[in-house]
Amino acid sequence: MADLQNRVAAADVETTISRLRGVVSTRVATDDRGEIVEIHLVADETRHPKQLSRDIESALFSELGLRIDHRKISIAQLRGAEQAATDVRLKFLNIDYFVDRTTARARVSVGRGEENFTGAASMPSAARLDQEELVARATLEAVQEFLRSARVSGDPVGMELRDFSRAEHNGSAFFIVTVRVMAERGEQDLIGSALVRDDPWRAAAAATLDALNRRLTMLCS
Repeated sequence: MADLQNRVAAADVETTISRLRGVVSTRVATDDRGEIVEIHLVADETRHPKQLSRDIESALFSELGLRIDHRKISIAQLRGAEQAATDVRLKFLNIDYFVDRTTARARVSVGRGEENFTGAASMPSAARLDQEELVARATLEAVQEFLRSARVSGDPVGMELRDFSRAEHNGSAFFIVTVRVMAERGEQDLIGSALVRDDPWRAAAAATLDALNRRLTMLCS
């Protein structure tokens, strides 16, 4: 029978570890058979490396049924300003929205530092027009524009909006966005949300960024 490690995708291991408190980024190295040989991660200073290593072992066993030798886990900790400089996050800048007799267009700009990245999406105005979903798609294009400029190596990262929905809780409305990310490590679905206050377009963009910002550091590598 093949070793259990050969049946657990590296992307699933990375996703499980990334949910743990204190983890900034994770990369799983495998051999030619797909067996995990090393797990490298960058963490902040909120957890002791030994405790984080034990949490990784427990999480992989409970969620994936995978037993991993702690000697395969390598942890590098960031300190203060180094962590802030390494963490990759995009902030919302602005939205332009246009509608004419044939087409609706949304253009969203996001930024990091002094750099701005813009994405656009359109649809026939005669179709069922969902302005907020169109803004979410334009935001996704802006993030992809950022990744095209920031990726160090590897194939381009593909993304698609899998779901855009509205919900209400305790009298507050919010948007929920599901984005599927397709990279060389495999596919994964990322979920983000944002409260709808005065500007539903901005909330749609914020929910999309919420889904992606926690994984941008990994996607850039």
